[in-house]
Amino acid sequence: MILGFDDFFWARPLSTPLMIAIFAAVVLLSIFLYRRPWGLPLWLRVVLGLARLVALTLVVASLFEPTGVVNESHTQARTLPVLIDVSESMSMKDPRKNAEDVADAAAALGMTDDEDLEPDRVAMLLSADQRQQILSASRLDLARGIVTGGARPVMEDLGESLDISYHSFGGSPHVVADASTVSADDLVSLAAAEPVTSIAASLEAVAKSGVTPPAGIVLLTDGIDNSSSQQTESVLQDLGARGIPVFPVPIGLDEPDDVSIRNIVMQEVAFSGDRVPIQVQLLSKGYEKRTAKLTVRLNDRQVSQRRVRLEGGLQFEDIDFNVDLYEKGAARIVVAIEPFDDEVSEANNVVERSIRVVNEKVNVLYIEGNNRWEFRYLTAILKRDPRLNTTFIASSAGPEFARNSPEHIERFPSRREDAFKYDLVILGDVDAGFFTPEELGLLEELIRDRGGSLLVLCGPMHTPASFVDTPVETMLPVRFDPDGEWELTSESVYPVLTSEGRSSMVMVLENETEENDRIWSRVAPLDHLPPLLGPKPGATVLATLSDASGGSERYPMVAWHRYGTGKCLSLATDRLWRLRFKTGDKYHWRVWSQCIQFLTLSRLMGEHKRIRLETDRSIYRDGEQARLYAHVLDEDFEPVVQTSFEITVNGVDGNAVKERVSLQPDRTSPGLYEGYFTAPVPGRYRLEANEDDQEVSNTTEFQVSVVNEELADTNMRLERLQRIAQLTGGECLSVRDLPKLKSLVNAEPITTTVRSERPLWDNGWVAALLVGLLGMEWILRRRHDLT
Repeated sequence: MILGFDDFFWARPLSTPLMIAIFAAVVLLSIFLYRRPWGLPLWLRVVLGLARLVALTLVVASLFEPTGVVNESHTQARTLPVLIDVSESMSMKDPRKNAEDVADAAAALGMTDDEDLEPDRVAMLLSADQRQQILSASRLDLARGIVTGGARPVMEDLGESLDISYHSFGGSPHVVADASTVSADDLVSLAAAEPVTSIAASLEAVAKSGVTPPAGIVLLTDGIDNSSSQQTESVLQDLGARGIPVFPVPIGLDEPDDVSIRNIVMQEVAFSGDRVPIQVQLLSKGYEKRTAKLTVRLNDRQVSQRRVRLEGGLQFEDIDFNVDLYEKGAARIVVAIEPFDDEVSEANNVVERSIRVVNEKVNVLYIEGNNRWEFRYLTAILKRDPRLNTTFIASSAGPEFARNSPEHIERFPSRREDAFKYDLVILGDVDAGFFTPEELGLLEELIRDRGGSLLVLCGPMHTPASFVDTPVETMLPVRFDPDGEWELTSESVYPVLTSEGRSSMVMVLENETEENDRIWSRVAPLDHLPPLLGPKPGATVLATLSDASGGSERYPMVAWHRYGTGKCLSLATDRLWRLRFKTGDKYHWRVWSQCIQFLTLSRLMGEHKRIRLETDRSIYRDGEQARLYAHVLDEDFEPVVQTSFEITVNGVDGNAVKERVSLQPDRTSPGLYEGYFTAPVPGRYRLEANEDDQEVSNTTEFQVSVVNEELADTNMRLERLQRIAQLTGGECLSVRDLPKLKSLVNAEPITTTVRSERPLWDNGWVAALLVGLLGMEWILRRRHDLT
């Protein structure tokens, strides 16, 4: 509707004087044509002159294209999208036992029309068939029932003033129907099969899909969202700022009866014949005081089982198994809890992991010159671990001590074959003068070229200060001040794990992050710490200090890096024995055991070959990138430098995948090549060198497992849905509260005012007026015999 003219202008104007002259000429021409009487009365001459004047004026004005600016109002109905979650979690069937849950399901399926009826009364009025229908209904079935039954009257009323549309969504929305109501036939094709749920992204996509902003969005979901990002809240706040409220309708129970394995804590490496303990984190509800069978399978063979009594809530259970494999490689571990018949989901009863089996002992050389507490406890750990073959060098003791002890030697081996047999060298608080330059050269060659590892345990007497300008300083992952004094730290300062430390097998002592952090906070006071200046480029810091305000660069409490084909790790404190407080060996042994495994695994699995292949982890989630490494040496064990190095990733156990991967050189470490691989399907995979290099190369395996996040946690996320409503200005509605939607949604149409330009000359009325004027003049002239 046009509200009125706002302005007028000429689209093809000439200069003002020229236009005035042209219109003046039109006036004079009209007067000139009817200046003589020609026997006509005056009034007729005036009429004819005016007709000619107006006609000529219209013609001339049209050449200048007169244009008017008008204000118009447009009225459009608002939209109301209805989103139906079709992710895998919507396939779950909640066991409804109390009257309120049964009444909600009955309302969703259209089994009751009286919204004021008490839940107990609703449950009593249901027939046996209706009760069975409720028990067998999935969350998606309830959502279908809501839009086709329970919410139908509300949608019919709202459809009179709103454009209602229905969309399914998982990772993104898809239009199902564009009508105020839908039938069961319209929704029959919907299946709860989407592997991911992205609520915020779907809401945003629907809000932007229409010409007009929606009056609101109705969201039918269980609230399980496994693709949330840091932008989720900003997206929801933006919807609220634009006046688009979201009305979530929760589907499902917030705590359904279920038993699940939340996680397991298990070592990543085991030796043939080892007894491997597993700590299983169980979560249960609805099955208190009942028992279930907990099993462990090794490469599809059951190797352990026990019955556990469910306590309700979170509980930890221990189980172990014997590694009866005698071939080196990766093995598949499946831990499962026996499901109950009426569980909401069985997919979360199983957790899959991978363990690397080693069939030879680790050769460790521990060199120490300070009889400190860490030395005493660490010596006991190394001696009693049957997987280790440990040799000791006591630099402060005389040669007679070594001669009288089969576990000790006097000095670092001078022969290459003797030095290179060690997989790990632990360098304690030893004066650098204890070593000859040749011995330090052999130590560096062992790490750099032969894949050995070095662990430096700093000490206040000599390490690392005395090793300035030696190969040990070169190998260390940290920089230090050789002239600096050890600094006394506050009693409240303790180690804090970095993000890399939280995911490292070295530093994880408990699966729960908060519990793990609490255990590390026990390593206090740290007393004195060496003057470390920071990590070297490319080094990974696993732990720093809780008081990190002392400098711009974090203190490398625990750090490591690759040095040639080997690894070097530094520990800035010798107070790890404080982990024994009230727990004995449990955590102190675990951190040293994991540290030794981390440093020696690649060499053990590589069988000391010139080409060593390895991955950063032994198990990955489906779709996750695996980081691949190749350490390549020539026949003289010198690093091979070339533009790339190709390897092959092969599927095993019936997995037909075979893919070549080109690894790129690491510029900081000659001979080291890195690359990435994403498995197309879950399963076990093996890294192999090319055919020409297989005799001098190892193989290594890794596992890719499906982690179904949709079915892992079965709880309906009521708090998340309430948060969505709060941020967008909507309201979280139960099934029986849906009639309130009419009063909550602004159904008034949107009226917009548009300012537009209208050409006044290109108009039928102008043409009709011109024809009329010229026709009238012609008729009058013919009637009075004028030429």
